[in-house]
Amino acid sequence: MSSEAESKEMKVICTLITWLDGYANLSCVDPLKIERATKLCREDVQGTWARIKGDVRTIGKLPSESERVVRLAKIVNLSRFLFFGFLVLSVIIVLFASLISPTFFSNPTYGLVALVVIAVVLNADVFTYVYSARNLSLAVKEFFDAKKDRATMERRRIRDAVQVLIDKLASRIRSAGGEPADYRFGLLDASYANIRVTKEKGRITATVNLGTG
Repeated sequence: MSSEAESKEMKVICTLITWLDGYANLSCVDPLKIERATKLCREDVQGTWARIKGDVRTIGKLPSESERVVRLAKIVNLSRFLFFGFLVLSVIIVLFASLISPTFFSNPTYGLVALVVIAVVLNADVFTYVYSARNLSLAVKEFFDAKKDRATMERRRIRDAVQVLIDKLASRIRSAGGEPADYRFGLLDASYANIRVTKEKGRITATVNLGTG
């Protein structure tokens, strides 16, 4: 593996550490993002992910127990679908109108009305999406805040996997002769071994500590 490829892989591992630490602390990203990221790494990292993939999915499914979360998720998905659907429909209508009546859009009033209608509908849909997505994030956070005692075994195994990734990152940086400061990662929990906290304001920022382990 070239030095450039090694550097890219180490940065991916930093991202995986952040995401999986989030799961260990009930703060989730799409598991598909983790799946895709691990495919950019070598087999040892992929093996670490394979051992906890089921735990990640278990935690990721927990919010589906909340009716509010499920309802908001449906609204977000529907808004996303309607946005792209309306864009396609608008193009089809414009093309159809142009074919049926080539002079339709030569009338500035008709063109202006069409643009206003499209803009209003799209803006209403975007507003609905943004507003619902924000409420969905808050609903998921509130759900997890109230369920901190859930999935304790799964969270422990994920936390152990994060420690494994931190150690692997340290080993790779040491072997490549790299600088830990070039490979920072975010954490919600600073109790891992072999790290040095570099910034702690809201979310913790850390690097590996090559002086230990």
